[in-house]
Amino acid sequence: MGDEERVNVDDIEEEESEGLAKAPSSSDASRIIKLLLYIAGAILLVFIVIGISYLVTKYVQEQRYEREQDIVLAPPPAPLSHFDLPSFSVTTKDAEPHFAKLTVSLGYEDNVALNAELVQRTPQIQHIINIVLRGKKYEDMDSVEDTVNLSEEIKAHINTILISGKVKEVYFREFVVN
Repeated sequence: MGDEERVNVDDIEEEESEGLAKAPSSSDASRIIKLLLYIAGAILLVFIVIGISYLVTKYVQEQRYEREQDIVLAPPPAPLSHFDLPSFSVTTKDAEPHFAKLTVSLGYEDNVALNAELVQRTPQIQHIINIVLRGKKYEDMDSVEDTVNLSEEIKAHINTILISGKVKEVYFREFVVN
């Protein structure tokens, strides 16, 4: 019995050694496994990058859509009624005076009582505008920002005397400073 086992063990060892000679070595197998792991990792990385890209583009599109939805197209406001004043000719408060000529129009919302009050207070409004203009220098009226500030100043002074309503805008139909 012992000899048969020995023969069988020897036969098995011979068969295994022949099988090992035919099978790839362990270093070849580990190289293949490493290569397959690298390929699997690269494929996984590609899927992760594609997924993140998809999520980022989806987020950006949602933000753009929300921004576009916030824009409300409203019709322009109705034009204001206007009250025209006669031209103003003044000299500036400079050491070497400059000549200024302005034609002013007052814009207000349609209000019959305010229109009647503007007609009654025309001399008072002219006086206020003349006082404001005579206190200005050339540098106070030579840029667009200065012109807007002058318009706001005139509006504020006129609105302090009005009872029936308020002037919304002061328009300069003519504005010349030499």
